Amino acid sequence: MEQIPERKRFLSRKTTFPMFSNDVADGWLQLLNLVMRIGTDKTTGQGDRIAEALNAIVTIQLAAEEEELAPYLDLSGADVDEHYRRFTSTSPTGDSGPALGQRLHDWNGLSQFDAAIERLKQSHDTRSGTLVLIDPQEMGSPQNTPSILSATFNVIEGALFGSFVIRSMDVYAAWPLEALSLTRLQREAAARLGIDVGSATFVIHSAHLCDRDWASALRVLDESFKRPLPLQEDASGIFLFGNDGGKARAMLLNHDASAIQWEETFTNPEDLSWYIIDIMPWLSSQHMRYIGQECAALMRSIRESECYEQG
Repeated sequence: MEQIPERKRFLSRKTTFPMFSNDVADGWLQLLNLVMRIGTDKTTGQGDRIAEALNAIVTIQLAAEEEELAPYLDLSGADVDEHYRRFTSTSPTGDSGPALGQRLHDWNGLSQFDAAIERLKQSHDTRSGTLVLIDPQEMGSPQNTPSILSATFNVIEGALFGSFVIRSMDVYAAWPLEALSLTRLQREAAARLGIDVGSATFVIHSAHLCDRDWASALRVLDESFKRPLPLQEDASGIFLFGNDGGKARAMLLNHDASAIQWEETFTNPEDLSWYIIDIMPWLSSQHMRYIGQECAALMRSIRESECYEQG
């Protein structure tokens, strides 16, 4: 039996951890890293020892086609197909309540999935693309309560965005297959609507790892969690910086540089960087690091009366 390693737990704010990725596999690595590094040690009612992070939020920018499975997931296409078949099956599951597929496609005679698609077909601006996957009475028996509480689809600028609320998820054992199934469901919905897919966002109230998987999680992270990532384009636009007579000037342009979204001048480049990051929390983390880098270069340029060239 593999020995359970001791974790060095970093301090954190205990809740709400947003992460962004381009595929489920990298989202899984980020979840493993999050829970292993800052997860609080807890003992469940069944006596299991876990590390838990509250309200992990993972947003994945989906490609048009399903992603190739990363080798570190240790899954085959057949594994994903079989899980999705069971995921959408309407066969009853016995004492644990309706199967997820029943809740989606045949709950008390209603297909929530079909109904949501029809509402979105009638109006892309509707707010009614939500599928509720739990009965409040089930909350009295948490061990039988579904992990996935709801799925919501919204059409934004001609693409279908998905939002999935998850009560509790074992991020090592369950996350990859559940996330791949939910994103496949989103692609199926987009195909029926005849539009592209946007991003998929997962809100996981309890993202946790059982201690029996800690050693495996650390091994996967050591072998496959490579950072920093190459610079990625931020949908928010592009910044231009300049030394304007000893003052730091910045502009935010859209990607084709056809319009200026924002423009300001500061005496202190450090104040400029802090201001941007405080008023634009929607910027990607890579973009924020870049802003800090450029404002530091601006500060050297102004202090030493040198020419500034944006990197």
